[in-house]
Amino acid sequence: MNKNVKTLIITAAFALVAFQFKVSADSSLGSPRINIDTNKEWTVKFSSNLEPSTVNSTNIQVTDKNNVQVPVAVTLGNDPSTVLVSPKVSGYDPSEKYNLVIGEGLKSVSGKNLSNPLSMQFTTSNKYSDGTSYTDLPKITSNKFEYEPLLSSEKQGFFIQCDSSSDVQYRIFVNGQNDKDGNYTELTNGYTSEDSGKITALKTLSAGTNGQKYKAVIYVKRTGATGAHKDGNTEYDNYFVDYFRCVDSIDAGSNEYANYDISLDDMVNTQLNSDSTPVFVAANVMDNAATKNQIKYYADPNNFLDSYGKYQFLKLTYADGVTADSLNNFLKGKGIFDGKGQAFLDAAKNNNISVAYLVSHAMLETGNGTSKLANGGATDSNGNYIYGVPVYNFFGINATDDNAVLNGTKTAYENGWTTVESAISGGAQWIGKWYINNPSTNQNTLYKMRWDPGNPGQHEYATDISWAYKQIPNIIKEMQDITAGSNLTLEFEIPKYK
Repeated sequence: MNKNVKTLIITAAFALVAFQFKVSADSSLGSPRINIDTNKEWTVKFSSNLEPSTVNSTNIQVTDKNNVQVPVAVTLGNDPSTVLVSPKVSGYDPSEKYNLVIGEGLKSVSGKNLSNPLSMQFTTSNKYSDGTSYTDLPKITSNKFEYEPLLSSEKQGFFIQCDSSSDVQYRIFVNGQNDKDGNYTELTNGYTSEDSGKITALKTLSAGTNGQKYKAVIYVKRTGATGAHKDGNTEYDNYFVDYFRCVDSIDAGSNEYANYDISLDDMVNTQLNSDSTPVFVAANVMDNAATKNQIKYYADPNNFLDSYGKYQFLKLTYADGVTADSLNNFLKGKGIFDGKGQAFLDAAKNNNISVAYLVSHAMLETGNGTSKLANGGATDSNGNYIYGVPVYNFFGINATDDNAVLNGTKTAYENGWTTVESAISGGAQWIGKWYINNPSTNQNTLYKMRWDPGNPGQHEYATDISWAYKQIPNIIKEMQDITAGSNLTLEFEIPKYK
């Protein structure tokens, strides 16, 4: 079995004494475990055979850091004194604390209850997973989607590769990112054999309001056999996680295309092997390593060809059409930026940057002018500015994850950004020089700033693989507000890989 997902046997040493279970280790199954794979399947070994009806998710639970029960599969092992606790669908969340709890309702075959509840804390590693790797069982090695993106009128097709020489079948479930309850919808009718080399979904999916990302969990098992493992969806031998996007329509207007002499797969592999680890920031944890399939989803331009998703391909170079007055109308009430329309317009013109983008970027990085970096920077315990004067960093330049405020303040001080105007001008100059107008990289879209497709993995603005996509709602809203009544034309450049 793969070393990252192999079963850890925890022995809870019980003796049948005085007509009850007796636990030898008070109420703990040992020291907290750390760096646990998100696909971990726990095996708990008892000294007595168990009453099968008590081996359930009421008496044996996994809870999260808030003591909320996590939906795991609890089954009796081949040995009647062994319990298997399989992770929730597609695995635990990375970098999270959980507790494995064995309650007093668990009984031996003789009907005796456990005398004391047991618990063990474990913390998962900071890595997402593309699936399980149980050895000596069929394993999915890759998947290719028939439609990228999927239209809401189409039924997705899955071209699946498996390393098994025996007959296998597949079962597919999907979860939409807008489903906050984490519910999964089955696209097959139980386990299904390939037809003409693919599995075709039996139903269409919703694109939501602005397109929807779907996580697909593709299960495989030997035909005619019961799966060796189990989760909340099904029993399985191994599973594979992949991602696709569903949209209502593709927007072909105002698009240019740029060809790159590299395949998408090569581009993704380069990202995986770069010095800067690509991460996926789902909430506030900033360092969870992204998987190959997560990277592929966000790096693939074909997933974002609708009128919403393509805003990450918007050209960010300067174009006339926006006035200082319209900017000031937008900036009214935006904290330190109130009345600074001319400063943004001058910085944009002087550095060949879209003024709508420049303002939108500043709003995003500073929380509409409310952040610490937008209001003088880091201070000491007495509230004094650490460099003796207020400094400003409106674009998150060098505000690295280890200490964003301190590092961003240091950059602002070293560059002399001691006024709002100098910080707007200096930040625009930095972005223009190193990204948008850089003659070597020509990173004049959000997508290119994140991925640097001409030289992947070398010169990228962010480590979060979803960074470019996350800018879209603010970019759209604020650009619409900023450009209202102007004659500004938006142009898009879509990358094409060989």
